[in-house]
Amino acid sequence: MKIFKRILCFFVIGLLFTDIGCQVHRPFFKKHKTVSVETSTPMNKLERALLLQKSGDYLAAVIAYREVISCSSNKNEIDSAKIGAAECLISVKKFPAALEILEPLSLDVVTESNMKKLALAGEILLHIGRYKEAELYLEFAVGSLDLESLRDQVHSGSDSDTVFEPDSWLPAAIANLGCAYLKNDKPEYAMPMYQFASCLYRRSGNQVLAERSQRMYDDLVSVMRQYAPFKPVPVAKGLAPGRM
Repeated sequence: MKIFKRILCFFVIGLLFTDIGCQVHRPFFKKHKTVSVETSTPMNKLERALLLQKSGDYLAAVIAYREVISCSSNKNEIDSAKIGAAECLISVKKFPAALEILEPLSLDVVTESNMKKLALAGEILLHIGRYKEAELYLEFAVGSLDLESLRDQVHSGSDSDTVFEPDSWLPAAIANLGCAYLKNDKPEYAMPMYQFASCLYRRSGNQVLAERSQRMYDDLVSVMRQYAPFKPVPVAKGLAPGRM
């Protein structure tokens, strides 16, 4: 009898460790399939800051941008972070802080990122009443481009092919340069800037700013005609050169 029980016991144990008819009832001994899990790349710090900026969380975006500035060794990333942080600080009217984060500023480097920084610095300086400096920075930024060629495209039959991204810095820089000229008593230079800015805003799809810039031009024409025998210079020939 004891021998029979031992044989039965060994038989049961053998069943437990085989695959015969017990797969469903053995959850603890079930073979596990290897599952492939796709590991997503962590979000880039600069991308995260940009998302915060686009969502309107400007102060959080500034913190994120500052982290990029302090940690990154890539100059392009640092410049992009400085520009983004300055834009956020301008949005919350922290103008001195916005100017500080853009520094050091250089008039000797002609690169896209440096022109954006100078254009933003000019906008900030307009806000805080430093009009001469604003004119200098904006003239350098705008004057670094081939305005003659750009003007010909916009005001010729091929102007429909000229399109600007909504976030392009150039239309705002040209409008701000017009403002700087006005503040520095140069209305004859301001006029073509405003009309050209209106054309560029229209190309970027910003009809509100296009109409506002055009209205500034029209008002200047009206005033100049009242106080002087002035005939407006055609926009095609009236662009003031950058860096005068």
